[in-house]
Amino acid sequence: MNTDMRITKSGESFHEFKKRSDVGQFPQAFSDYVKSHGDIYFWEKGNFHVITKSDHAKEILLSDAFSADRGSFFISRMPNMDLSLIQDFFSVVRKMMVMSDDEDHLKKRKLSLKGFDDQVLLRFKSVMSKTIDDLVSSIKDQDTFEFVSAISSKLPSTVLADLFCIPNEDRHLFLEHSNTMTGFFGGASKYQNEDGVKVNNSASFLKKYFERLIDERTKSPGEDYVSQVLVMQKELDLTRDEVISQLIMMLVAGMATTTDQINNCLFLMVNHPEVQEEVRAKRGLLIPMLEEFKRLDPAVTFIFRVARKETMIGPQKILPGDVIFISTHAINRDMPVEDAPNEIRLNRIQNHFAYGFGSHFCIGAKLARMEINTLFEKLLDLGISWKLDEEKLSLRDHYSLSFSGFSEIHLKQNKSCPSHSS
Repeated sequence: MNTDMRITKSGESFHEFKKRSDVGQFPQAFSDYVKSHGDIYFWEKGNFHVITKSDHAKEILLSDAFSADRGSFFISRMPNMDLSLIQDFFSVVRKMMVMSDDEDHLKKRKLSLKGFDDQVLLRFKSVMSKTIDDLVSSIKDQDTFEFVSAISSKLPSTVLADLFCIPNEDRHLFLEHSNTMTGFFGGASKYQNEDGVKVNNSASFLKKYFERLIDERTKSPGEDYVSQVLVMQKELDLTRDEVISQLIMMLVAGMATTTDQINNCLFLMVNHPEVQEEVRAKRGLLIPMLEEFKRLDPAVTFIFRVARKETMIGPQKILPGDVIFISTHAINRDMPVEDAPNEIRLNRIQNHFAYGFGSHFCIGAKLARMEINTLFEKLLDLGISWKLDEEKLSLRDHYSLSFSGFSEIHLKQNKSCPSHSS
């Protein structure tokens, strides 16, 4: 097939469509919009191919014909930026596991997995539960409250800081610099020179901080994540800079995506009171509910890959260097073997791409699930039914093409609900 014959589509940019979407209808509307152009097509506005079918997604994510290194594509998005301003940022990012392939990726993955051993997470669960208890207790006597500022913006950053044993006085800096890096990497920036200076400062700060932290944990190791990773460093023969990049990756990626996923799940629960009450009556349905919500409204909007060689995806010819955008909203709706893939069904076989697929499956998925499951368990334990506060507008936060969550979710107690009296 000649490259001139590729399936090419154009229309309103995906990011603009996301930003103007109705708060409640976004996940379905966005999936419908992306899928309306076909199963696979070249999107002229973004200069990338789009995948909307799960079989094609699996093929790509399992194939060595595609690379996770998106550096060249990332640079192509910055025509107006002096790249010398972000040398520290690139120095950190290019060594991250999420930008690596083959043996390099396997070594870095093995390093990062050490901190997520079952024994480590089991010891950590009580610390995490105490954090969640404190946050949930703060809202139990409030008739109305704003969920993002009260709980979801605090929980993942606190959990990760606890896991890393970061001192309390430093935690606000971690949140600030992690958010800066996430937004820049995820496409929220306008990529002007001032944006480059800001993100470079954040990367430099985090790198220097972890250098000091590694020195401390080398002298006095503990049971925290950093100490566990350092045990594996010697075995895997990874450099100090490579270790630091993995630590920053875990902090940045885990904080943003978990916050967004909590918000997306919470909004779906309160926007579907019948589901909320069904789960209250049958608590064994809690985890199926949360996995179904992740399927319908994943925090990560697209999974990216870059072609390493000429190949085919279905009828579409792919050339070396071509960028592939896999739409998680679309492929998640292509997964269920049951009917009604656009509906909430708590008896489904749990199957989705919210945490990725293949060799790059999210390394922090186990921690994220433990965190989200525990939070919703404790919210339900309050015996309070929540609904959206119709007097205050909840706001989506489509801060980048790559991620979607909420900046505000206003809730009030549903005192007419029978569960409230419990």
